[in-house]
Amino acid sequence: MSSVWADNEEVTFTEDIPGDPSNVYELLMGALSEQGRAVVKFLVDGEDSLEKGGFPKSYEKIEAFSLSHDELTFRLVIEALNHMNDTDVQLQAYAQNVLNTSWSEVFKRMDEFIQKIQPFADLIDNMGPYVSTYSPPWSDPFHKLAHEQSVSLGEILKAFEQGSPASLSDELSVNFLPIFVRSRKLFATQVIPFLKEKVEADQAS
Repeated sequence: MSSVWADNEEVTFTEDIPGDPSNVYELLMGALSEQGRAVVKFLVDGEDSLEKGGFPKSYEKIEAFSLSHDELTFRLVIEALNHMNDTDVQLQAYAQNVLNTSWSEVFKRMDEFIQKIQPFADLIDNMGPYVSTYSPPWSDPFHKLAHEQSVSLGEILKAFEQGSPASLSDELSVNFLPIFVRSRKLFATQVIPFLKEKVEADQAS
């Protein structure tokens, strides 16, 4: 007899227990989403289907583990910010060096530059659904920063397309870096304390 467990509690189904692990996953995701949680580990007979990127056709025992959207977002923020410890210093140096380096060299190192700003862009993008769903008290300044970042990234791309080191340096120094610094402050003073309080309250309940 197959069994399904979620967060160490056996799951009962109103109808027959699904025989396909992918159907079980969809049902659990839907039910947990209504509780503000998401599946982070899905063991099918001991193997994590999420890590493997696919589901087997049958199972004897499924064990699913979830985290609250608050804790998932909190972990995402902490991990992303840890990757950006010295990004502002690197970007400032980059903005200055652009003016003293041949454009062909700057263009060749475009991928390197994108890797520097990618964690920041990803963080803002990944935070969007959480902010839209839960409307935290800092949602207005977050949406403003997200919009400004999007516009600035567009200008940076345009500078690369036009082959303009002056425009690239100006956009980085005048717009992108201040946006980056303001976002770090927003996360440090409002986002992280808010999420930490939510996570601690959830763990205490």
